[in-house]
Amino acid sequence: MIPISILIRLIQQTDILPYLSDMLSPIMQVVGLPAETALVWITALVVNIYGGLLSLFSIYPSLSAPLTTAQMTVLLTMILIAHTFPIELGIARKTGVKVIVSFCIRFGFGILAGFLLSQIYTLFHLLENPVGITNFFTAKDPSWQAWIFNELKNYGIIICVIFTLVSVVRILELSGLLQWLNKMMLPLLSWLGISQTMLPLTIIGLSMGIAYGGGLIIEEVKNPKVKAKDIFYAMTLMGLFHSIFEDTILMLSMGGHWSGVIVFRFVFAFAITFIIMRLTRNMPEDKFNKLFMTKQFCKHKLTQTQTTI
Repeated sequence: MIPISILIRLIQQTDILPYLSDMLSPIMQVVGLPAETALVWITALVVNIYGGLLSLFSIYPSLSAPLTTAQMTVLLTMILIAHTFPIELGIARKTGVKVIVSFCIRFGFGILAGFLLSQIYTLFHLLENPVGITNFFTAKDPSWQAWIFNELKNYGIIICVIFTLVSVVRILELSGLLQWLNKMMLPLLSWLGISQTMLPLTIIGLSMGIAYGGGLIIEEVKNPKVKAKDIFYAMTLMGLFHSIFEDTILMLSMGGHWSGVIVFRFVFAFAITFIIMRLTRNMPEDKFNKLFMTKQFCKHKLTQTQTTI
């Protein structure tokens, strides 16, 4: 996050931000956001959620008007769907899903989610009040000294936030509430076509994140009984909706509204996964593997089949 912070500062100092904003403005216009916020999402895509929030703090004073609660919710929901691509797309690839497929699902549906959510808020005139990012997170003094002090302060805040979120998740685990919520999702996951083998691993990914769930699925690929469709549906759902406790609490604390961060994201992720499942469940296995899975995965499964025979 530190190199990204320095890069954003240099972009601001060299007046490149307006140029970048103009290049990326068509995407952000689609979702009803100022062009400058494209830098926030890109940072979250390349680095992680916390890097995206740091860039938001950096550019917020340069916005012509404060974001409304609706706009902030749209931006944070898009970040929740698509972030940390270098790591998370790499994990998806190791499970057998093609990188380009994972990218298109998360990036493309991230834009679609932002567009739909923005249209809903606009149509019903919801959450039009401006969201206030306190001056505690932003620095009005343009000097480098003030900027360095403010960034160090924000890093400290993020460390405290991460510690708090990890503690909350741990408390949920110890209290049994996390396990209870996971059991509540079992029937819905089964309805989506996710196999019994993938169910517990998918739930771990949904609750704890792709690094956990995806890592377990990487090991499960060795099981000859696990099919490509089982893995693909599980990774699709996890890609669109994961780390539901830690990341959700973080975004709510940053000004996101529960209607988008929780309700809409939940419905959207399960609806998209269901549609993809319905469109592909009767597809021949060899064609499915060719379209969505890596060559290494196909070779591995072929070797497993030959060994079994």
